[in-house]
Amino acid sequence: MDSRDPGGAFARAGARVGRFTERALARRLSRRPAPLPADFPPTISFTFDDFPESAYANALPALDRAGALATWYVSCGLLGNSSPVGPIVSPERVRALHAAGHEIGDHTYNHLDARAVPAEAYDGDLAANHAALGRLVPGLRPASFAYPYGQVTLGAKRAAAARTITCRGTESGIARGTLDLALLPAVALYDLSMTRERIEALIGDVARAGGWLIVYTHDVAPGPSPWGCSPDLFEATLAASLAAGLRIATVGAVAAEIMPGEGP
Repeated sequence: MDSRDPGGAFARAGARVGRFTERALARRLSRRPAPLPADFPPTISFTFDDFPESAYANALPALDRAGALATWYVSCGLLGNSSPVGPIVSPERVRALHAAGHEIGDHTYNHLDARAVPAEAYDGDLAANHAALGRLVPGLRPASFAYPYGQVTLGAKRAAAARTITCRGTESGIARGTLDLALLPAVALYDLSMTRERIEALIGDVARAGGWLIVYTHDVAPGPSPWGCSPDLFEATLAASLAAGLRIATVGAVAAEIMPGEGP
């Protein structure tokens, strides 16, 4: 503790405890439990957050060659703008992906950090993004959501789960057994933290023991941002998934199997 500013040190410690408590509450409460069926095939879902032009340009061709679909989480307030992960796609790209059968998911309108705003504001931002997506792609009602920055509070979890079937976090893991559809685990596909050997080991684990592996990234480019991956790592992950016999499916398609008859 800094003896020159004991009040500030206590405040920072209190804030850390508060954030830990909030995350713990979000993990344990407002759950949407759903068991994976006994005959559930080993599955991987590729997901993209924000999503930048480089993901469209460099990941989509590889997915097309594999005949695979992905989930693309969109913050409509970012469309066409610059960002730390590169230029974000235009509305036309979103429409093109939807027309090609890919899943368009929700990511809040303003890419909100759940810790930074009250639950009411978070809910209002979700409503704004749903409305904007519905205007962008008439009739679209997103079934999938991803928490921006991976940040989740109990209020944000309740707000998001009221609007979509699934809510994906960033807590690392493979989904097995009974899932919490309101806070799904996922694995970051970032060059800074993931190696080809590690992702191949995770894929091999799913192939042997079953389960649902969700991977996420942002940009896909040579020399990616800290929150992105290179085309080489992305293509290696896709190739390893195919070689291991994993089914590739969107998050929404898997949710529809687990929770038949549910809708956003």
